[in-house]
Parts: sequence; C-alpha cells; structure tokens
Amino acid sequence: MSGRKRAPWAGADELELLEELREVELELSPENLFCDGEITRAAAMRKKKKLEERWGCAIKALGREPTEAELWG
Repeated sequence: MSGRKRAPWAGADELELLEELREVELELSPENLFCDGEITRAAAMRKKKKLEERWGCAIKALGREPTEAELWG
C-alpha cells in the first residue's frame, strides 16, 4: 500500500456527492451552526470552517457547482 492518502470522495457517485452537499448546507444554517445558541461564536466559526472544507472536497470531487434544483429539487 502506498503512503498516499485517498481522497475522501474518490469513487463516490454524483448522488452521494449531492447528498453530502445537502447535508453540509443544512448544517451551515445559523440555528444548526450555533446549535440553537448553545455554543460560542468561536466554536461555531471552527465548526463552519470544517463544514466549508467538507463542501470544498465534495465540490472538487463533483467537478462543478451543483444547481439549486439538483440540491433541493
């Protein structure tokens, strides 16, 4: 086995990637991001950064930005 890390979405199909993007978008809503006011702003910003990284990985694997209709049909 090589020492290279496998891309997190290597081999994923379009439906899996769109589902990941939907999930991330929902988690980025203010009420979810701030856990209904239960976490600090700093904690929410750390959470946001991780979610944006997940979004970027899924977009890169998909190869394009999805349309609103694809995400929310």
